[in-house]
Amino acid sequence: MSAVLFGFIVYLAILLTVGILTFRFNKTLADYVLAGRRLGVWVVTFSERASGESAWLLLGLPGVIFASGLSELWVVIGCTSGILFSWMFISRRLRIESEANYALTIPEYFENKYNDTTRTIRTFGTIIIVFFFTFYVCAQFIGAGKVLNVTFGIPDC
Repeated sequence: MSAVLFGFIVYLAILLTVGILTFRFNKTLADYVLAGRRLGVWVVTFSERASGESAWLLLGLPGVIFASGLSELWVVIGCTSGILFSWMFISRRLRIESEANYALTIPEYFENKYNDTTRTIRTFGTIIIVFFFTFYVCAQFIGAGKVLNVTFGIPDC
């Protein structure tokens, strides 16, 4: 057994263990989706950033800066400004309103906020999210394949 395969097996075993342990604590859908809204601000902040930064940050941004020059660093300023704006002006209000409306997802939040009894907002929002996340997840798999190829010599095709 190669070291790479052994590493993947250990990683999967850790994921399985964490999944089994957290399964015991999740009693409701809110516990599963939002950790029961019990996480502190720093845990949520780091979790959001870990989720938000992906192959574009590890591969795409350095690649475009290398190819186009340091003028592309403006992307970093724009992204950082948008993230800070969202944290300072949107997140607290969204958390308060989503909790008051018993919403666990963004489509559900808008559905409850605008009292959409036909579920049009939720349906349309879900279709948009699924459509764009399909391409996003594909890009992450491609990025992961490239990183694994360069790091461990695993073919990416």
